[in-house]
Amino acid sequence: MKCIHMKLLLPFAALLIISFSCHHNADLSVEPPKPPPPGTEFKCSHDTIYFQNSVFPIILTGCAKTGCHDASSHKGNCVLENYADISKLVNPFDPQSSKLYIVLFSNSDGRMPPGSPFSLEQKSIVYWWIKQGGYNNRCDSVGCDSVNVTYTMSINPIIQAWCIGCHGGSKPASGLSLETYEEVVACANSNRLMGSIRQESGYTAMPQGGGKLSSCEIALFQKWINIGTP
Repeated sequence: MKCIHMKLLLPFAALLIISFSCHHNADLSVEPPKPPPPGTEFKCSHDTIYFQNSVFPIILTGCAKTGCHDASSHKGNCVLENYADISKLVNPFDPQSSKLYIVLFSNSDGRMPPGSPFSLEQKSIVYWWIKQGGYNNRCDSVGCDSVNVTYTMSINPIIQAWCIGCHGGSKPASGLSLETYEEVVACANSNRLMGSIRQESGYTAMPQGGGKLSSCEIALFQKWINIGTP
C-alpha cells in the first residue's frame, strides 16, 4: 500500500514543482513600454524620468508603509523611505539585475507590493528611471497653473501620487482616508491637511520619509482651500 501511495503521489509532487517553478519565473528581458510623457505644462525633458517627481511617490506610497518598508517596520531589513536606501537596490542602467525592479516585476509570491502590485505604467516608470542611471534627479520647472484650481484637475492628481498609497483602502494610515472628495475637504477644513503638507510643528509631516511637496503644489492646496474647495 505504501508503494501504491508513493506512486500516486509522485506525479502530483512533480506537478507542484513545475507549477511553483513557473509561478516564480518572470521574463525580465522584455522591456516594458515607456510611460506616457508628462502633460504639456511639464517644462523639463519629456524623455527623462525624474526620481523626486515620478519614482519616489510610487515607492513611498506603495512600499514605505507601516508594516512594510518604513523606518519603524523595516520588513526584511529593508527601508525604502529615501533615495540613499532605495538606491541600494538599484544597479544603474541595468533594471533587469536590480532587486528593486525584479520584486516589482516578478510573478512570484515575493512580488511587491503584496496584494496590490503596481500597474504596468508604474513599473515602467521604475524601469526606465533605472535604465537612465537611477539618479536622484528632480524637475523643478513644472508649470503651476494657479488660475483654474479644482479638486479634479489640481488636487486629486497630487493626492493620488503622494497620499493614497497610505491613506486609502480598508485600513488607511492613522485612520485617515483621502479617497474621496468629501474626505479631503474634511481634512482640509480641520487644518490637518495644510499643517501636514507644510510639515509644521505639531503635525505629522507628510509625505513621510523625507519627501515633501513642491512649493507650487502646496500653493495649489492653499488656493483651493481659499476659494472654497471647488
